Amino acid sequence: MADRNNRVGEQLGSYYLTGLLGEGGFAEVYLGEHLHLGTQVAIKVLHAQLTNEDVDSFRTEARTIAHLVHPNIVRVFDFGIQEKIPYLTPDPYTIEIKVSQPVAFFLDTLAQPAAYTVEQSLIKKYGNNWTDHLQEGGGDGPFKVKSYVHQQELDIVSNPNYYGPQPQLKEVVFPFYKQQDAAYSAYLVNQLDDTPIPPANLDQAKSRPDYAHYPTLAINYYTMNYKQKPFDNIHIRQAFALAINKQKIVDEIWKGSLIATNHIIPQGMPSYNPNLKGPDGTTNLTGNPSRAQQLLQQGLQEEGWASVSQIPPITLNYASAGVQTTKDEVTELLQEWKNVLNITISVNNIDFNKLISDEAMGTNNPLSFYSGPGWVADYPDPQDFTTLQFDKNAAQNGMNYGQNNSPDAAQQQALQVRMEQADVLQDQNQRLKAYQDIEQQLVNDVAWFPIEQQLAVGLRRPCLQSFPNTPTGLIPPNDWANIYISKDQPCVDRTVGG
Repeated sequence: MADRNNRVGEQLGSYYLTGLLGEGGFAEVYLGEHLHLGTQVAIKVLHAQLTNEDVDSFRTEARTIAHLVHPNIVRVFDFGIQEKIPYLTPDPYTIEIKVSQPVAFFLDTLAQPAAYTVEQSLIKKYGNNWTDHLQEGGGDGPFKVKSYVHQQELDIVSNPNYYGPQPQLKEVVFPFYKQQDAAYSAYLVNQLDDTPIPPANLDQAKSRPDYAHYPTLAINYYTMNYKQKPFDNIHIRQAFALAINKQKIVDEIWKGSLIATNHIIPQGMPSYNPNLKGPDGTTNLTGNPSRAQQLLQQGLQEEGWASVSQIPPITLNYASAGVQTTKDEVTELLQEWKNVLNITISVNNIDFNKLISDEAMGTNNPLSFYSGPGWVADYPDPQDFTTLQFDKNAAQNGMNYGQNNSPDAAQQQALQVRMEQADVLQDQNQRLKAYQDIEQQLVNDVAWFPIEQQLAVGLRRPCLQSFPNTPTGLIPPNDWANIYISKDQPCVDRTVGG
């Protein structure tokens, strides 16, 4: 028998092993070809050698598993034992992913677009230009691509080969608009069935019967570099956070199109804590000027500064991308910090890509005070808003939480350990409670200065029925079977565009 890691070329039962697909601590997975049928399958060869007593048990268990049909169970289509080496043949369409340790949020990560299945033949044929040819096989769900023109339009039609329930909609058209104003105008002249609402039109749109809004898993925030003064001082960070009236900004600048928040983990996410407190120990969203001034004075004394004039110059970096309401928000922030703390802050409206590039430099991040500008959930799990943002060596930890020289660094590092422990907890209730406690400490530390949770606000024609509003903005594939266009006039014979 050849070495266990070099079985390519061997025959196991009716299968010829043609290549090694992967290996782990308990087994190797080979590409196998049936000797008579020529079909290809994945074959798992277990490392263990069975004793005579184990053989019967293995056969019994394999037969049992072979009769189990469930979307969460890898089905066994064949099995065998050769020279006391057991092997299993799962469905040739099954992908097995081995993780190095229990990861409670792993399945949720497969909900993000980067984990979607794509047509391999397109990538092999067209390489990096495969998205120019989606009509040749784009789409593996209830719809397939009819046509796609970059920056113009995507048309999809129902996929007759979809394994689940067929969608009632036969075609959906997605025209692309660079500005919300253009999409909104198109909706008003019946060119679209769904549209976002520009902030300037929100007050008027709210009175319409086709108005809809719901929270999304996205937080707008500002943050401070813990390795640069004065933001290595927790009390100065807390003073900056409590000087701001978030509710005023949402009401007067964003016209209610966002939700004022103290939260890092957004509403709608597992582990959302409705009882979370801000840095002043209250749920207040209108600021706490007197407490902010007290904390500022405490921080100044700790730094040995007699007045705010000794604070090093502060510049707030952000990227407006030309959005006037974002500029108006920053203007209001500067004014409130001046009014409450008597601190004048400079501002630098930089290119978005430059902002992201600087943030990603980690310990070398040159920014002292900057806009996130926001974080949209990759997947619906609190790990995405905690460990992924604030753990040691996390790509998003440009604020250097935990890895700094502040007096509170050891406490921050202890919280990073607790994050990692929460990530692998198998008891879901314990795990979600752990993230709630972690979030409260992050808010107290002002790891982020969260200011708003994003809302999806839009108009949708009543003709479009049973369209779900999900906080991720994603529609479960089988839910498309429930979406339909009303048969009432004037809804009949419409093609959905949105």
